[in-house]
Amino acid sequence: MGTLGLLGLLTWAGNGHPAWSEGGWGWAQGFTGWVAQIFGGLGRVFDGLVLGQRLGFWFVALVVLYLYWRATRALLAYKPGPVDVQELIDATPPGTLDVPTGDLTAELRQQLSDCSIYAPTTLPAEAPPMSFLELVGDVELDPKKLGTAIPRLLSRLRPKLAYRVGGVLRTREQRPDRFGVTVTVTAFVFGGSSSTTLWGREWDEVIRKTGCWVISALLPVTRAGRQPPWRQWWGRELNPELYEAYQSANEFSRAGRYHEALSRYFDAIALDPKNPYLRGELAEVQEKMGLHIDALETCQRALTLDGQTSRQYNRRLWLKPRQPDWQRLRYLRHPRLYRDVLGLRYRNAIILGMSEETTQQWFQRKGSQDDTTRHRLVPLLADRYQQAASTLAPPGYEEVWLARVLEQSLYGGRSESAAGAKNFVRLVFQRAATQEMNCLAADDRWARLAGLYWLARLRSCFRLISPFSHVQSVRGPRQAVTRGAFRINREVWAPLRLAWAVEKMQPPGPVCGPHPRYVWRTGPPVTTHVTPCELDTRIDRARSRLVFVRRYLPRCRRGDWLTRYTSACVHAVAMKINRGSEAQMKEHTQRAVEELECAILIPRGDSATVERTWMVHEDPDLALLRKAALFESFVLTAYPGQELPEHPPPNSWSEAQMRDYDYRLLEEAAKVMEQVWILRGEEPSFDIRDATEWLRAESDIWNGMRKVTDSRRLGHWEYRVELIRSVRAGSQPTLPATLGFPPSMLPDGTVRSDRQKITRRLRRLQSDLRRDVIGENAHYTNIQEGQDVFSRATADGVTWLDPSTVHSLCTAYSAVWQTLAEWLEQDRAESHFVDALDRVPKPSATGLPREGVPRYGS
Repeated sequence: MGTLGLLGLLTWAGNGHPAWSEGGWGWAQGFTGWVAQIFGGLGRVFDGLVLGQRLGFWFVALVVLYLYWRATRALLAYKPGPVDVQELIDATPPGTLDVPTGDLTAELRQQLSDCSIYAPTTLPAEAPPMSFLELVGDVELDPKKLGTAIPRLLSRLRPKLAYRVGGVLRTREQRPDRFGVTVTVTAFVFGGSSSTTLWGREWDEVIRKTGCWVISALLPVTRAGRQPPWRQWWGRELNPELYEAYQSANEFSRAGRYHEALSRYFDAIALDPKNPYLRGELAEVQEKMGLHIDALETCQRALTLDGQTSRQYNRRLWLKPRQPDWQRLRYLRHPRLYRDVLGLRYRNAIILGMSEETTQQWFQRKGSQDDTTRHRLVPLLADRYQQAASTLAPPGYEEVWLARVLEQSLYGGRSESAAGAKNFVRLVFQRAATQEMNCLAADDRWARLAGLYWLARLRSCFRLISPFSHVQSVRGPRQAVTRGAFRINREVWAPLRLAWAVEKMQPPGPVCGPHPRYVWRTGPPVTTHVTPCELDTRIDRARSRLVFVRRYLPRCRRGDWLTRYTSACVHAVAMKINRGSEAQMKEHTQRAVEELECAILIPRGDSATVERTWMVHEDPDLALLRKAALFESFVLTAYPGQELPEHPPPNSWSEAQMRDYDYRLLEEAAKVMEQVWILRGEEPSFDIRDATEWLRAESDIWNGMRKVTDSRRLGHWEYRVELIRSVRAGSQPTLPATLGFPPSMLPDGTVRSDRQKITRRLRRLQSDLRRDVIGENAHYTNIQEGQDVFSRATADGVTWLDPSTVHSLCTAYSAVWQTLAEWLEQDRAESHFVDALDRVPKPSATGLPREGVPRYGS
């Protein structure tokens, strides 16, 4: 508006005094005449107007310049532009800082650049003027020097720096968090700064906390805060612990360390319980671990995060196809509510759609780390999906039959009744999945008509034509579903699985079809005897509605990665159904592999590794396809260097696969602790407080090993996280970097083939540790009594330990961990490990005076 006002004044001043004569024809003549009038008015500002008119013009020009100055600063802060990360200042006592400040500064810059918000500057940057008067005060507007004055003014109009980050390194005597940094974030937009002091055990921990705090301070006011999962925190104070928990969970998930990822996702959800994106990513990790029941509960309890109650959601789910739904009008007031829960609703439908996996885990009481999960799910599922079971229930029991069957399945029963109940629950889950997809399709159709996608499409088109200066990794949630993949799931995948569930239901129960209340037209019905050609026809029809595209565009040019992958899953499911026909099995295999070959040709960036792991090892739909030689050849061609295991891993995380991970976890823990005790023995002096912490950490590690080796606690992932944290806490600060620990759940795509030997060794280790606890071995008792002895000695004033005694203790423990690692890795004798446990010395207070003494021995 200020620019239009200024142009209007120049047009008025140049009326009758154009800068050049008009030319051209038509609209071009009028436009050139208007431009000539503007330049003529600009010339009269310096010579031709009275003083009052000149002052009025310069006042308007300064107002417009001020508005542009504020706009450029606000835009730079919102984008944001480069951030000046200054060199950290060392304020610690001389000799305390063992790491150069340049290394710590470089690590902080790397953490800030990994968050995909901005690129920190590595060179000193000049701070922009803090006031508008400073901006225009140094510019001399001489009419004879406008050629240099105006470019100088415009260059200063656009600031080069939005934020500056500085820090001061500090130390204190209080333990264990001795190291700290006082960090300050200065905003050059409209002034202001924020400062805090963070403490940690090691400098790496302090720098990591500093990076998370800086990012948490900038996310709510920058463009990245408008993106998921931080959209709800825009303009609000973001908790740094929430950001740190989410970043850790995301990194653990990408690295295949799913147990730690689950723990960090639960920490993040505890700090932000209404965030649907966190719930969706948690369900994805649970599904990758084979915890389908836990994933189902996560999705079911998050479906109403779009602003509706559970009763409203259940009512909308079972509306007739043409019945109006006025609840959708709330999306006009909050257009992002639909997109926020889109991924959760789609994931919930997929988990229900894999009914054979979900039902099997439900009746075998697996797929959950807590037995009470099923008890909590029974009333929720019965209330939400009772209409899917109404035509399958005996007369008079339509409203309570599903709840009764689910409750009875929790306590077991006869094999005949259990088989019928399993088929019944499977069909109900499959119907529920079909209905969830139909309801989601209706909402999607309304969202397109209401224009909820238009702005996002305009932004996508603008990104295609706009140049980019640098590339940054994206750490946010990946796209949950594409339109082509959703259509294939709704029109082919879900009906095919529904027909399969109906076929399984017919032998033990009455022949029944879908309930008329939730019949939605998705094309001709799909049967279990569909041929590969017919299945391809339905996939093409669902992939694109345009006949021209289906007829003339090559198949590999149609669809995105997820669409092609979903098409392969449809053929893989058909392989499960038509196991008896060898010819159809072969043709389905060829078509599925062809779809996967087209899928990998589409670039996917840094998520390619995650998708390879899901495709080759984890997706239950591809369980039968993985056994085909053609699929193995495809994997070796698409991902060279990845050898296939001699025995392919099971479809979900079974007992054998979890035992394999426990075995590798114990191997790596033994190697880490062996190095820790070796490094401890090389220290010249020993503080009794440090030795007390060593024994306490050692006790926690052995307790964690007892829980992990217990086969009765196989489904409790939190025990593995407890052992991992104990090893990390016990190795610091002696060995801060523990490379290779903890191991990934799928290391290099291989799984050990000697599973019987693994199970036997874990049982023997469990037996040895149990004998240690009950007193047959003195190791456990020595650790407990040693902590008591050191505590009493500390109370008596003892501060330092005898080096020779501590050296013998470190040597004994390093031998224990070395023999354990050799036994697990190199198949050495178990007796060496047991003997090493017995030879661990016991700290005692014999010969010590009751007054404080400088040394303490065993």
